[in-house]
Amino acid sequence: MTLEQFRNKPAWEVYEAALLDRGFAPYWDPDAESNIVGITCCRCRGVPSYVGMTDGTTSLGFLACRPECGEWIGFPAPAPSRLP
Repeated sequence: MTLEQFRNKPAWEVYEAALLDRGFAPYWDPDAESNIVGITCCRCRGVPSYVGMTDGTTSLGFLACRPECGEWIGFPAPAPSRLP
């Protein structure tokens, strides 16, 4: 992704596919997810889902609302736990 591509934020599905193409994989971090309890979408007031993505080096976190809304935000996420 380049800065120019962020002028118009793509749909979550498009951005997620781009991350997967770049070697990112989903991961679940219960600690990160617990930190977003109570957050609601500013567009529809729904409760977004937490999605963690990592390429093994960089970890990203996202709050993605349901498809009918389409709103999402990203943020640096804590590294995935290495515990079994």
